[in-house]
Amino acid sequence: MFKLALKIALLPVALPLLVIGSSTYAFAEDISVSVSVDAVSEYVFRGVTLAGTAVQPGVEFSTGGFTLGAWTSLAIGDESIAFGDELDLYAGYSFDLSDTISADIGATLYHYPQLGGLFDLGTDTGDASTFEIYAGLGFDAPLAPSVTAYYDLNLKALTLEAGGEYSFPLAEKTSFDVGATAGAVLVDGGTDYQYGQLSGAFSYGFTDTTSAYIGINLGLSSEDTFTDTKFDILDPSTIDAPDNSSVWFGIGISSGF
Repeated sequence: MFKLALKIALLPVALPLLVIGSSTYAFAEDISVSVSVDAVSEYVFRGVTLAGTAVQPGVEFSTGGFTLGAWTSLAIGDESIAFGDELDLYAGYSFDLSDTISADIGATLYHYPQLGGLFDLGTDTGDASTFEIYAGLGFDAPLAPSVTAYYDLNLKALTLEAGGEYSFPLAEKTSFDVGATAGAVLVDGGTDYQYGQLSGAFSYGFTDTTSAYIGINLGLSSEDTFTDTKFDILDPSTIDAPDNSSVWFGIGISSGF
């Protein structure tokens, strides 16, 4: 309970986005800022459960093709003591290869504060961060297909992922957005697995730069990588066995200029 109270108390300090709501601003004429806040019933990353109910704010700066951002996941609820928080710092550069093909390259530092310092990089138990590089291609075609390769230098894990999406207009400011992702994770000396995700969300645009959504997701995995997130931490009998599928919900708001 203390952990939950502490997280709630720190949110306005660490994440002023929650105070300013959906406001956005630009520091300079050619530098834009976007902010987002999501809440999910389960935090799933590449087919693996990393937390139960979580609040996930983020901020991103961009100029030209360059992007710099920070994103965090804060586990909440009585069972949050079993899940760690996460802070991601990332940078990328996107550019056009042709009229219909774009490329994106970059890197992400994944940090888990409960395990140690920001630059405590490694694979041993207790190491708090890992560093990943990526390169991807996007195609200006029906369903907006994309392919991306990720490599975590510390975990020695290669992830290959492909995805697509489509938006169905429902009204002037409302749409139903669907997406699909499939990937494979290859771990040097570890367990390889494949995963997939289907998503659907109703989106509403308040303005040209501010929108909100409510959605549902279905995740599948070739291994039992989804963990039960609803249990009594004092009663092990309430914890279900891992599974190879999961359904979770999300809501969020984002704004940018």
